[in-house]
Amino acid sequence: MQLENNRYKIQGIDVEDLCQEFGTPLYVYDAQKIGEQVESLRSAFKDVDMKIKYAVKALSNVSILKLMKKLGTGLDVVSIQEAHIGLKAGFKPEEILYSPNSVSFDEIQQAVDLRLRINIDNISILEQFGHHYHNTIPCCIRLNPHIMAGGHTNISTGHIDSKFGISVLQLRHLHRVINTNNIRVEGLHMHTGSDILDAEVFIQGANILFDAARGFEGLKYIDFGSGFKVAYREGDVTTDIKALGKRLGKSFSDFCSEYRKDLEIWFEPGKFLVSEAGQFLVHVNVVKQTTSTVFAGIDSGLNHLIRPMFYDSYHHIDIHFHVACVSEFFICLYGFFVYT
Repeated sequence: MQLENNRYKIQGIDVEDLCQEFGTPLYVYDAQKIGEQVESLRSAFKDVDMKIKYAVKALSNVSILKLMKKLGTGLDVVSIQEAHIGLKAGFKPEEILYSPNSVSFDEIQQAVDLRLRINIDNISILEQFGHHYHNTIPCCIRLNPHIMAGGHTNISTGHIDSKFGISVLQLRHLHRVINTNNIRVEGLHMHTGSDILDAEVFIQGANILFDAARGFEGLKYIDFGSGFKVAYREGDVTTDIKALGKRLGKSFSDFCSEYRKDLEIWFEPGKFLVSEAGQFLVHVNVVKQTTSTVFAGIDSGLNHLIRPMFYDSYHHIDIHFHVACVSEFFICLYGFFVYT
């Protein structure tokens, strides 16, 4: 979003005009920015066979999913409902990786019936999967590498106490279940969390996945999840995607040479693709002065923007005035906030 002649604009479109045409509260997304993020990831991993599976949980708006389809990504979904939205947006079942946690086996059977790619992170579910399908339906295995990553404990998913993934310490048990039930494993998966800044976290996780992969024949892909750090405010340090692509890309190529097969490398970026493209527009309804604080009451609430309360996260706010109204305590009853 740019400020031109004291007017905020997105791709040359006046933000106030958008508010007047569509009303507020209003979500607006910059498709050009999303496309640039997709291309930056592809460019960083141009030397390997890289596939992007957009994490639908980051933003499940069907128009955004249609844009992702146009940009050539696949999808990562965590529920059967997200899968249905993805199919409605035009994705083929094989382009959708279904990675649930703590769902019933009945829902997994629904995903199989939809012909999605299945990612399993629980040994008991894997046993049920093997009893029902044996080697007729391939699956991916999500491993927990026991790596603490991410900028907040609520968004770190690869540590030892996480509910996500099968512990790498259970690999022997995992192989017994796979061999007993003749399960066909086509991929290995890891996701350590969000807001990962240090490339060393990915390299450490990669080495763990490579060690595990040596015990599996017939793999087609290795999925490193995502968690790339994006900027929340001016001056924030972010993941150096180019440097990561150079280091991890080489490590992956070296492993493929050792494995004697060119595998695909997958990533599941969510907010890396969309968070810097979104604007949330709201009108100020009232300004309230107390003995200690001035409150700006807006036409929105936690139902539209709950993330700050969940994660104590920072969201930048720009204030635009379209009617100046000066009083003793405040300026402008008729402005709007722009959350980014």
